Amino acid sequence: MKSALIALTAILSLGLSANAALLKLDPGQKSNNGVTISTGGTATIDGKDFQLTTVGSGLRSKKVLVANVKVYVAQLLVSNPNSFVRKDADALKSLEDSQTVAMQLSFLRSVEADKVKVSFRDAFDANNVDINNPAIKQLLAAVEKGGDATANGTLTFVANKHSDGTETLIYEDTAGKQVTVKGDKGLTHDVFSMWLGNPADDGIAALKKSLLQE
Repeated sequence: MKSALIALTAILSLGLSANAALLKLDPGQKSNNGVTISTGGTATIDGKDFQLTTVGSGLRSKKVLVANVKVYVAQLLVSNPNSFVRKDADALKSLEDSQTVAMQLSFLRSVEADKVKVSFRDAFDANNVDINNPAIKQLLAAVEKGGDATANGTLTFVANKHSDGTETLIYEDTAGKQVTVKGDKGLTHDVFSMWLGNPADDGIAALKKSLLQE
């Protein structure tokens, strides 16, 4: 009986471990549309913790007909905050100096999976990112397969650079399911161009401006 309980405990522990959050945020004193803005956080990748600092946050809105609809609040975190450049033309490139970079999107309303995918694809197109690149295709497929982005849920992107020059992106959907995307050097740049590169629309332009503020 005792051995059976031990085995059951081990199984439950494995299940909890598999569902552990990719990014744990340290809450700060500020908020944006009801979302608490963090001061930093811990990203867990392959069982190893990476300490990050929040360097920017902002609201993503989308024009629907004649109204601007609030979609999500974004928070940008990096492992080397001193290297982050708060200039429109240099912010994206400065991410090269951080081993680990994260973006968490806290949704204020539910958005269908296909619309999320299209918005990301439009952002890639605006930055001349090849959507047929295997890593980008895998990410977009994960976004679609992950289902709708639900209100009060989060989409999380954590990118990590390796000593051999390759890069890994871990994507976590609003249900907590994680997908690991492995790519070459530049994967972080390509993915984070969605927010720090050429804005795909006015809503992203406003978000980028907010992300770059002190």
